Amino acid sequence: MDRAEVLREFLTRLRERSRSVPVIVEGRRDEALLRRFGIKNLYTLGGRSYADLLEELPEEVTEVVLLTDADKQGEKTFKNLKRFLEGQGITVDGSFRDYLKRLGVEEVENLLEVLRPNY
Repeated sequence: MDRAEVLREFLTRLRERSRSVPVIVEGRRDEALLRRFGIKNLYTLGGRSYADLLEELPEEVTEVVLLTDADKQGEKTFKNLKRFLEGQGITVDGSFRDYLKRLGVEEVENLLEVLRPNY
């Protein structure tokens, strides 16, 4: 299985997960790209405070997928936002982010470059 096929499988799993669990990304470009691939239930940090983001999430949320970039800023954001959300009793799933890191995809918006020949 080549890298593009692996990423398509990743997107299929994320699409299914997003049906029931909010997916938090850093920026609008990340959100727009993931929407293009059918990912639902997206929330963008976009420079807002963590408290503002929390207010936007549905009250009954107990778990989120946190999909920040793997660059220096994304690492910092992941660590701090994870701590904040867990402090609010929300479980953070970082497995999708970890998977992209293992594949060498540092930024969410770079998914399109890897998949471009097929999309």
